[in-house]
Amino acid sequence: MATHLVSLISEHLLPNYLLAKEMHCRYDEHIFITTARMEEKLMTSRFSNTLKVKKEEVKIIVVPEDDLSDAMKKMKLENFNKDDKFIVNITGGTKIMSIATVINFLDYNADFYYIPILTNKIENVKTSEDLPIRYRVNVEEYLSLYGLRFEFDNGEVVDNGHKFEEYICNRICSEKGLKKGFVYRGVKLFRDVSEQINDNEIDIVWTADNQLFVGECKISLTPPNGKETRAEPVEYLNNIMYKLSAISKDFGLMVNPYIFIKSKLPKQFNSDRIKSINKRLKILGIKGLLSSQELQQQKLKI
Repeated sequence: MATHLVSLISEHLLPNYLLAKEMHCRYDEHIFITTARMEEKLMTSRFSNTLKVKKEEVKIIVVPEDDLSDAMKKMKLENFNKDDKFIVNITGGTKIMSIATVINFLDYNADFYYIPILTNKIENVKTSEDLPIRYRVNVEEYLSLYGLRFEFDNGEVVDNGHKFEEYICNRICSEKGLKKGFVYRGVKLFRDVSEQINDNEIDIVWTADNQLFVGECKISLTPPNGKETRAEPVEYLNNIMYKLSAISKDFGLMVNPYIFIKSKLPKQFNSDRIKSINKRLKILGIKGLLSSQELQQQKLKI
């Protein structure tokens, strides 16, 4: 008798990965239920690579994403062994895939699990019992699930900008109790694993409680060209926010972007301006802007 872990494949692979790691040593084989669209996006390959299992050792079932009857027929044809055990993660995929999967495996010795977004718990669908997720993904695992390769700066800190990045990086590491592999500075991101030129750069990347955090660090809001007109710091901050927001879209549903500024905000950043900035930060999905006042507090509010 074998035990199989069944995963419904979608673009958001983190819940599948978390259950796979939490159930480590409790199953023998993987079953991926996927669609033609997900296959075109190489999602099963991405998931296999992150799990460090060979794709040819995984049973892959391709079903339609929007046809319940056809999806059920495809799974029935697999004629799984009735003596086997199935651990079924219904978090991913489309609703049709999830319904078809549940209906199919109700005829088998199966447990069904669901991982609510932004939580570290597993819900047993049959018993309504909540189980804690103790496993924590590191930066490499998280980025791999989103098809990203990365390199990081491990060189000597030589200028004020890099020193400030190092300072923020060390504070995050200390305050969050992060181990090696969970925080990096000077990260270069590559969408193509064979590409030599990076697509984007981020000053700081870290993972905590199975969420991804990214940070952009600036010494001040004086633009690099040195010109100091009234409009420039505002425009410069806007550029930083839009860039960070655009990059963050590569990281799925649970990314937490922050902006760190070593100096005080310029004088033209009055209360009305701050209110407008906070509104724009919220619209762009940026969790916070921390300047010198916030950095002087005992703990960073991140």
